[in-house]
Amino acid sequence: MEKVIQLTFIQRDTVRSLHPDLWRQCKYLDTGKISRMQYTWRYTTTPQTALALRLMGLCVIDGQDDAAPGS
Repeated sequence: MEKVIQLTFIQRDTVRSLHPDLWRQCKYLDTGKISRMQYTWRYTTTPQTALALRLMGLCVIDGQDDAAPGS
């Protein structure tokens, strides 16, 4: 099952330049979404790639809030 991730401009360029192997696993879905006052792009990728990017702070996984549990 694929995961949908969101990348800001800086995150997208960082993944493209520093992690090309992970970047090749991301498929473009759409653009133009404003999230937290930032323009984002949506991509679909494997759960493993989504988790790796999330742990590096390079994406937000759709449907998951960034707030800590219980806050």
